[in-house]
Amino acid sequence: MKSVHLTKTLLLIPILFFFMLTCSGQDNAVTSLVGKWVKTTDEVSASFVISSDNKWEVEFTGDDETDVYGSCVISGTKITFNDEGGQYSSEEPGVYEFKVSATSLTFTQVNDPVYGRSMLVAGTWTKADATLKE
Repeated sequence: MKSVHLTKTLLLIPILFFFMLTCSGQDNAVTSLVGKWVKTTDEVSASFVISSDNKWEVEFTGDDETDVYGSCVISGTKITFNDEGGQYSSEEPGVYEFKVSATSLTFTQVNDPVYGRSMLVAGTWTKADATLKE
């Protein structure tokens, strides 16, 4: 009888450990994306704010309104942007791979049929706090 309980316990430990790692990684991905990111291209300068409730907004420098905002879904290192409003919003979602470091966030397009969004989002963004320290 003891061996049955021991066997069940030994089988359960790796499963619980796997779920802890998986859930922890998702929280870390969301946490690492949270904040204000900035990017300047030849055409525009913009800020990209991502909040812990998976909401985001983009503001182009030089005007006083939020230009596009929405929600996102994160799965591993992929993020899907869903626009919900703003002058430049679209009904089509955009999917990107992302990589985060202490001071930068890089998006690589996976599938985004919206040309304007893909031109802005793809590439490297800098953490806003990091630009103040340089």
